[in-house]
Amino acid sequence: MAIDSKILNIILIKILDLKPNESFLVITDEPKKELAMQIYEYAKKITRSARIEVIEELEINGQEPDRKTAELMLDYDVQFYLTSKSLSHTNARRDATKRGHRIISSPGLTEDMMNRCVDIDYDWLIRLHKKLKLVVLNSKEIHIKTKAGTNIKTAVHDTRSESDNLLKNKKGAFGNLPTGEIDSGIVREKTNGTIVFDSSFPDIGILKNPVKVKVFNGTGKIILDNKEAKKINQMLSSFGEKAFLLGELGIGTNPKAKITGNILEDEKVLETVHFAFGNDLSYNGTNNIPLHLDGVIKEPTIEIDGKTIMKNGKLLI
Repeated sequence: MAIDSKILNIILIKILDLKPNESFLVITDEPKKELAMQIYEYAKKITRSARIEVIEELEINGQEPDRKTAELMLDYDVQFYLTSKSLSHTNARRDATKRGHRIISSPGLTEDMMNRCVDIDYDWLIRLHKKLKLVVLNSKEIHIKTKAGTNIKTAVHDTRSESDNLLKNKKGAFGNLPTGEIDSGIVREKTNGTIVFDSSFPDIGILKNPVKVKVFNGTGKIILDNKEAKKINQMLSSFGEKAFLLGELGIGTNPKAKITGNILEDEKVLETVHFAFGNDLSYNGTNNIPLHLDGVIKEPTIEIDGKTIMKNGKLLI
């Protein structure tokens, strides 16, 4: 199955705005190389300065790349990371962004996802983000509840996914493909309650059993009542106590995304919520560990400063 040329054109021309005089870098690994090659070959039709770099598969989301790759990331105007594990929350990516490079990071991206979730109405999405981002950005308290048992109050900082960043066509623009989330850093001392992940989680996929997390001052404690919960607890425990710190709250906004078990897409599903454990440096946080794992919650009710903006998974703004 090949990527539709229309999709490749949307990615490289509409979203990244790649120009003939710019350099372009694709970073991939063996499991994703075939898909990445299609992007690389299309890019060569636009610019002569295109390169593909195949790295060893990373062990975990947020792991730093090797030194050679990190240095390459500093030198290319436009970049696309199509790897099995995420380079998004790494110092190497952040350093490349500081240089002003335009970057898409798509860990776990599939052809089906590209052909289904990329050709969307970006003008509509930009309008939605302008409204929703302002509400989140200016909030003092966010209360999230679900019928499955989530009941947590939090506050956020450094809210991202500005409308300009949906199209990675400006200096220093960075984000995922497919796109579609309002994401923020967590104010941990104001984050307390219960999270019930009932949709999906990295390295597990679609959750057969809900995973309950008790949260006190932004630190999660997994309730070990099923095998999924035990696996998540084991993943986090292997990185120490700081892995249990919440680092992100996100609201999905992509109307063509669906729950597939692939977190890259799942966290973008319109009218879902996700919380992440681990590294929060991308949100000017302080938790510098090589781990960032997002869990997805479906059909949330979201109250921001007492006003309901989403009711059982339906946006009201």
